[in-house]
Amino acid sequence: MVSVLKVLSTCLIFCGVFEFTMSATTQEKAVQSLEALTNGSNKFAINLYQTLIKQKPNENLIVSPTSLMMVLSLAYIGSKGQTAKEIADALGLPSNSEDVLVGYNQLIQDLRNPVLKLVNKIFADSSLQLKEEFQKQATEYFLSAAQNVDFLHNAEVARQTINTWVEDNTNNKIKDLLAPGVVDASTRLVLTNAIHFKANWKLKFDPTETSKENFYVTPDTTVKVDMMHTKDKFGFKHHMELEAKMLQLPYEGDDFRLIVILPDKPDGLANVESKLQTLNLQEEFSSFRKTTVLVGMPKFKMESTIDLEDILIQLGMPSMFSEADFSGIAQGENLQVSKVVQKAFIEVNEEGTEAAAATAAIFGRSGGNRDLFYADHPFLLLILHRNNNVLFIGTVKKPAVIK
Repeated sequence: MVSVLKVLSTCLIFCGVFEFTMSATTQEKAVQSLEALTNGSNKFAINLYQTLIKQKPNENLIVSPTSLMMVLSLAYIGSKGQTAKEIADALGLPSNSEDVLVGYNQLIQDLRNPVLKLVNKIFADSSLQLKEEFQKQATEYFLSAAQNVDFLHNAEVARQTINTWVEDNTNNKIKDLLAPGVVDASTRLVLTNAIHFKANWKLKFDPTETSKENFYVTPDTTVKVDMMHTKDKFGFKHHMELEAKMLQLPYEGDDFRLIVILPDKPDGLANVESKLQTLNLQEEFSSFRKTTVLVGMPKFKMESTIDLEDILIQLGMPSMFSEADFSGIAQGENLQVSKVVQKAFIEVNEEGTEAAAATAAIFGRSGGNRDLFYADHPFLLLILHRNNNVLFIGTVKKPAVIK
């Protein structure tokens, strides 16, 4: 009988449990492992985004690649054979499994910050005997605690327990990650990651300058939005190949930043999206010039709930859902993944940004002024850590007014 492994990618949350001192050599290796991990994860972030927008080309989207990768990599350390190969290839993981473990531990250490909360947790059925090595690696490198629940006899209570944990760890922004019926008596394991991010702008928008203005959903269709305005020195560039402007909005502390990619044309987002894979994100986001920019940016909030099974299959990971080998996770169980779910939330206003995810972030229009960044038509956004890891990626095609 095939048992069921539930994989949930949750929200933005920052958690640190272990404190230890590294030698210079060990620290250098950890940094190198993180760089390799980040290179792969950012390519995965773009692949994930491009696959998702094909499903819903006309909708807003927010997704956390980091949250999804964290939970899939937790599954990876317990996988074998073809299942392990597919996950590693799709996520762009380092070929050395030790680099994967050290890289993730370094990422979690780096992400320690008052504005970011990131945690992992394993919910295992009471009858499941987790292998000692899996538990050790999950705890030591992913800082993931394990909790027993009773899927077999009371799946609904187990579901509510998981949802409460997610809600508690995302500032109540991600509710009901698991819908009724998603877990049942056949469920043996749920892997969760929760991530919550709430930060103030380093250079705030003045609320008294916010005004109702048009946002061009299409060149011929507009909606009214609350448009924020400011003028200050920001990282800025015009990308000729993408035919788009890029703006960098830093958060207090300078550990995180919001990158907004605004097409030159109101209907130019599809062109930008089609060329994303040609970019080296680390290089692109390290080459902004600091200049005075007039900024117009809509206030907005949005939420996405995504069933990721079909997406992950398209990205090259079919085995985990059928002929899976997760023999490194538990004794005497033939586990396979039955569902991968992510629920994400983001809100941007004059003060800053709040974003979360759960997987089981004054002037008129003018096209000619490069130092005018007026986001009155669909744009792409990314929230990055200073190490250039993409925490959230999304697109705003029709801003929802914040009430």
